[in-house]
Amino acid sequence: MNIKMLKKFDLNALVTLQVLLEEKHVTHTAEKLNLTQSAVSRTLAKLRQMFDDPLLVKSGKHLALTTKAERLQPQLNKLLDSVSELLVPDAFDAETHQGSIRLATTDYGSHSILPRLVPLLNVAAPNVHLTAVDWRSNLLTELEENKVDLIIGGATEPPADIFQRVVANDHFQGLVRRGHPHEHHISLDDYLELNHVMISPSGNGNSEIDDSLAKQGLKRNVAVRVPHFFAALEIIARTDFMILLPANFIRRYVDQNRFSVLSIPFDIPEIEISMFWHARMHHDPLHKWFRDFVYQNIYNRPRLAQIPEQ
Repeated sequence: MNIKMLKKFDLNALVTLQVLLEEKHVTHTAEKLNLTQSAVSRTLAKLRQMFDDPLLVKSGKHLALTTKAERLQPQLNKLLDSVSELLVPDAFDAETHQGSIRLATTDYGSHSILPRLVPLLNVAAPNVHLTAVDWRSNLLTELEENKVDLIIGGATEPPADIFQRVVANDHFQGLVRRGHPHEHHISLDDYLELNHVMISPSGNGNSEIDDSLAKQGLKRNVAVRVPHFFAALEIIARTDFMILLPANFIRRYVDQNRFSVLSIPFDIPEIEISMFWHARMHHDPLHKWFRDFVYQNIYNRPRLAQIPEQ
């Protein structure tokens, strides 16, 4: 590709040339392109200079193509057809599209999302394959490196090249075993005296629960950190430990005959669940469809679900 030559060449003039070669008439070309006749005449003069050829010459009462113009015409038509194809939006049909999505989510996301997502996805897009991976501390980096396509997890402040969309909200509830000394009610003092189980995929750091307590000058005793929800349930079932879990998870998976659900004795913000994706994938047809699919069908938010992405 000769970039220096292309920079000197007015590529917009090629559209005018294509119509001129078809119409063989300056006035008709101007009418078709919604231009003035003088503007078309000026463009033709530039084209003649560019190609070092008159391109169109008088032949009786009409214009005729020179031999060079006859050779240019099929190449020009092919070139502009290719450019047009570049500008046409990619057609996407979920029912026939073949592709894959790499989704990273937390243990909570795996239990709350995948059981509902997979059956719906299999009907809507049977040839789109989903690969789910565990939550890791460097997932935003993996988005940037194209190792995962989409993250679904707790809301945070992502870098400028990462898009975020809140798709759902949840809230925490307390959980203890049946027969626990505080199975019917727990005070703040009782809560702080107990041992606690924390869900921690990375095995370190504080949670939003600890941050909320710290703002009140309080601290709890985290006795055990585990990466998976069901492991935490088995620990709670066999000890006097306590855990705070999302209400949707408790409602769906916790056996009320084995556990007691408690109100939390302090204020804590709601849980926000977000989708994260890299700017590179923002306009990808499959990715756009999948994000909307998750937003509309999995979380099934009310009228807000109709708001398009910006």
